[in-house]
Amino acid sequence: MSKHAQRRARRAKHLEMLRAELSDERAFTQRVVATLNSRGLDWAPDGRPIKADFFGAIKVWEKTDKPASLACLDLVERAIAQIQVKPVVRR
Repeated sequence: MSKHAQRRARRAKHLEMLRAELSDERAFTQRVVATLNSRGLDWAPDGRPIKADFFGAIKVWEKTDKPASLACLDLVERAIAQIQVKPVVRR
């Protein structure tokens, strides 16, 4: 399999993992927050880091699975709303 085909297959497995995790709201929001803390990297099913693209997943699911796309959007918005930014204290 070519490098690009392997990358597409890995991305597809990651999207399927995200779709399966949508039913557990707490785990999904923790995944979003952990992704933000790790500079946009998520963990793929094979255990290697992968660039997270939640909004890309929403765009894909809008065409194939509308309820999953709406659930993902809602959970990402909730996760972002829960984040509290700590002010930087300069001395």
